[in-house]
Amino acid sequence: MNCLQATKLISDAQERELNFNEKIGVKTHVMLCPHCRKFQAQCAKMHDLMKQFAGNKPE
Repeated sequence: MNCLQATKLISDAQERELNFNEKIGVKTHVMLCPHCRKFQAQCAKMHDLMKQFAGNKPE
């Protein structure tokens, strides 16, 4: 798996459940690639921030 494939799947994982092969591929690639590991952490942080923002809507 290359970085382009990994980042696409990391992004997709925010919207859908990855299948087993996708999960293994991403997990393996992220273990070896510091850039994609950072991208995955940033995506997770962004996802958490968006959930917090959505929860703080004025009534």
